[in-house]
Amino acid sequence: MKHLLTLLIFTTSALAAAAQVSDIADMQQFESRLKATSDKLTSIECDFVQVKHLDMFDEDVTSKGRFYYLKNNKISLDYSQPLSYLIVINDSRLKIVADGKKSVMQLNTNKMMNEMQDMITACMVGDLNRMNNSYNLKYQEDNSEYIIGITPRSRQVKEYISAIEIRLSKADMSVDQLRMYENEADYTDYKFSNKRFNQLKDESRFAID
Repeated sequence: MKHLLTLLIFTTSALAAAAQVSDIADMQQFESRLKATSDKLTSIECDFVQVKHLDMFDEDVTSKGRFYYLKNNKISLDYSQPLSYLIVINDSRLKIVADGKKSVMQLNTNKMMNEMQDMITACMVGDLNRMNNSYNLKYQEDNSEYIIGITPRSRQVKEYISAIEIRLSKADMSVDQLRMYENEADYTDYKFSNKRFNQLKDESRFAID
């Protein structure tokens, strides 16, 4: 029993050490790799799992679908589970299709919505070069990922998104996970997998009629 307890303590300590987070040691290398990746990125296709956590409810709400990105400013979130739901951002326009009903919004007529669109687009594809002086950024890393904390300075934006955490894979500098906090207790998590880069050619899925 004593040996088992010692083994458990050692294993727990080893896992904690492996997951240790610290400030990025080589910012120049990080920025250089991020820029190089951003410059050559034209499209992304991948699966995503979205988890909505609301503190007032006992259970999280999980959704699944496909994520598509095409340079510049074209994003599609095509939900398949538990319900069919579509969100498309094409430059300054937003389309939502739910229950067979479509709604279209012009984002550039609202400064705050336009800013949020730019922020969300940048975060989902890991393009931190688009982050300007409107945000505070904190850079950290662990063994396998870069972890970027983003806090909007705008009081209006904070009413919708209080903070964002992006996890970038050190292997290919792509976004593994994106967490958006509405407040200290409530957040929406996106986890991306089965990624394909620079292979998407069809622009029809980004059409806003």
